[in-house]
Parts: sequence; C-alpha cells; structure tokens
Amino acid sequence: MRRLLMVGLIVLMGVGMAASAQTIKIGSLMALTGPLGPYGPPIANGAQLAVDQINAAGGVLGMDLELILEDTATSPDVGRTAASKLVEIDGVQAIVGALSSGVTTAVASVTIPSEVVLISPASTAPSIPALDDNDYVFRTVVSDEVQGVVMGRLALTLGHSTASVIYVNNDYGKGLADTFKATFESIGGSVLAMTAYEENKPSYRGEVDATLSGAPDVLVMISYPVDGNKQIVEAIEAGYQGDILFSDGMKGEGVAPGPACPSAAEGGPIEGAYGTVAGAGFMTAEFDADFNAAFEASTVPYNYQAYDAVMLIALAMIRAGETSGTAIRDNLRAVANAPGEEIFYGDWDKAVALLEAGKEINYQGVSGLVDFKDTGDVSGGILIWRIEGCEVVEVMEVAG
Repeated sequence: MRRLLMVGLIVLMGVGMAASAQTIKIGSLMALTGPLGPYGPPIANGAQLAVDQINAAGGVLGMDLELILEDTATSPDVGRTAASKLVEIDGVQAIVGALSSGVTTAVASVTIPSEVVLISPASTAPSIPALDDNDYVFRTVVSDEVQGVVMGRLALTLGHSTASVIYVNNDYGKGLADTFKATFESIGGSVLAMTAYEENKPSYRGEVDATLSGAPDVLVMISYPVDGNKQIVEAIEAGYQGDILFSDGMKGEGVAPGPACPSAAEGGPIEGAYGTVAGAGFMTAEFDADFNAAFEASTVPYNYQAYDAVMLIALAMIRAGETSGTAIRDNLRAVANAPGEEIFYGDWDKAVALLEAGKEINYQGVSGLVDFKDTGDVSGGILIWRIEGCEVVEVMEVAG
C-alpha cells in the first residue's frame, strides 16, 4: 500500500511539474501600498493587459505567460525581499518594476547577480543608468534629466520668476529637484527654497512652512500622492495662494479628484495646476480602449511603459528561442531598436511571424520609442498636463 502511495505521489508530482513547465513566469514588482500605493494597481494592469493579449494569441514558444505580482510597499527593503522571492522561489527570468527609483536600485542588487532582467516602467532617476548592472537593468521611461528641464522651462513660461521646491528625499526626488533648479535659474528664475521630506510622515507642516517661507510665485511639488495630498492641504492651511507645479508623481486620480479638488462642482486649490510626465507613443487611443474595457480607467501614468516592458520581454524570448535572463538581455535591443520592420500596438501576430521567419523587428511602443541605449535607458518627450474640473487633462507634448 505504501509503495502504491509513493508511486501515486511521484506520478502527481510529475503531472505538476509538466503543468508548470507550460508556463513562463514573469515578475511584477509594484507599489500596491505605501506613498506610491495609488500608482501600483493601474501600472500592474498595464503589464497584465500585455500578458492577457499574448496568451490569447497563443503565448510564447508554445507556453502561456504568468505574471506574478508582488507588493514593494514603496520600500527598498520590502522590494528587495519581494525580488528575492520572485527570483529564488518563483524562478522568474525577468521582472517588470519597480516604480520608485530607490526601490528599483535596491531590487537590482538581487536581480543583477542572479542574471535576471529588470525593466522599470516608472523609475526616472538619472542614477538608474549608472548602475553597474552587467546590462541587466533597463527602463521604458524617460529620465528626469529631461523632465526637470521641461519643468524649469514651463515654470518660467507660465510667468513665474520665483519658485520653491518640496521633494521626496530619494534619488528620484533629489535628481528631479536639482535638474529643475539648474534649468529654472539658468533662464532667469530664482529658486528660494529646496526642502527634502521623508516618506510616510503623519504631517509635513514643518517642511511646508520652510518651503513657503520666501513667498514663491509657484510651489513645485516633487512628491508621491499619499504624502503630496497632505502637503497640499497643509500649504493651503498655512495661507498659500500661489500656483502649484506638479511632477509625474502627482498625476492621476490619487490626487485629482482628491482632498484638494473634490469634484468639478466644488473645485479646489489645485484647480488649474500644471504638471509634467513622460510622454506617450503610438496608438494610445486603441490601447486606452482595450485597457478601459479590461480594467478600471485611470489617469495614473506609466501603464503604457509597463505594457511595453512585457511585450519586449516576450518578443526577446521568441527571437532567442529560449527564456533565460541572459537570452532576454541579449535580444532586447534587437526587437526594440532599428533596423527591422516596425511593429505597433496590435501587431503581435505579425511580430511573431517575422521573428519565426528569421526577420528583424523594430517595436514601436505605446509609451514612445523604446530604442534602448547602451545604458538601458530610452529617449522621449515630456507631456504637459493640467487639472481642469478636478480631472487630469493633457495639454501638449514637447520633445525631449
């Protein structure tokens, strides 16, 4: 009897192993909680949409993709632990994430020695391409070296001669704040205060008061939505009546509608505020229609970038004919960059057919051109947006 049970167990284990062998696992590291908590779900849904579309079309190398989502809690330590779980237990060879630049840097300490490809859809700090990564770290979002320049020029264009900046105290916040300051002052503006803040505090009244002490024309907020909402309310309570300029970290329904702008009927102190974010690419209307049909509509940025990251990982696997991290790394630029036949949103079947025929492709991202540089970085434009009727409205895109 014991021998029969053992045989049965071995058979069941074999069936389980065969079933798991039919799935290619990709990791997804998103901030579902913490200061970037409002960002995580919509961006994760962008990655999931790519997985769902690929599986509906037959998968990759005859296997379905499985996206394994883990919460980083917007914390480097939590992100590092989550990455270890994805690499060591789930056995992923590629991860889409993280969101915060500080978390991505921490996660990279796990993925690089494990030879796992890491593609961030949202980490914009200029420090990311400088990582000693053996070419395993990429991103599908343009650097803050571009966004900061556009923010500085926008502030002056809107008629502001003085500005004060409050920024999250990490690589993202400091890098963007420094670039904004350098640009704004180089074209005639004056930055009166640069105030760093720590995440997850119950109140920011001290930091807000320090930032506003010089009575600036515009308050520049390089914040995350949970903390930024507190800062807006406290700035208004302190009597601030000037303009506000937002970075990408404050775009979306995590802020408007929100405490400082409840509804179009009620309005609010951030009505009319401008902001910046990485620009979009090709066929976004088609993507938006499919995204909104599958998930809740969102104005949070970077779901395009997450979608493109999954698509590029999958296409690299097909070109390589295998799914190892090294194979993905070595084929990413071949499917993303010229030369090759251009592939747009909805062209999955065409892309697969070309690759299987031994031909080259040039993926044109929903997020923009995803031509990877030697550093794993991409170029791109910056979208200017505005809060109208307590909703995010796109104004124009400027070249990077």
